[in-house]
Amino acid sequence: MNYDINKGIGRTVEFKGLKAQYLFIFAGGLLGTLILVMILYMAGLNSYICLILGVGSATLIVWQTFSLNKKYGEHGIMKLGARKKHPQYIISRKDVRKHLRYTLKNKQYEKYS
Repeated sequence: MNYDINKGIGRTVEFKGLKAQYLFIFAGGLLGTLILVMILYMAGLNSYICLILGVGSATLIVWQTFSLNKKYGEHGIMKLGARKKHPQYIISRKDVRKHLRYTLKNKQYEKYS
């Protein structure tokens, strides 16, 4: 008996070139578009307007998702989010003497421990 080895173990999920979080953005965006069009249709909006809105927003979601995937890569959105949360500079409003006093006090405690 021959058993085929699954070559995808340990690799990220991929569908048509979309990897990792982009696949979830893609699926969630299309699902959200479908739900929005259904709600608008049930609310009594013209079916042609619903159709145009649905096709247009689905096209936009597909285009943007693939462009983000191409631009940032597999872990790019997470890196971009981490970069935005990282401060550009640290402001210290304490007086310099207080910093020195705190540092000297800590060095004294380190000697006795």
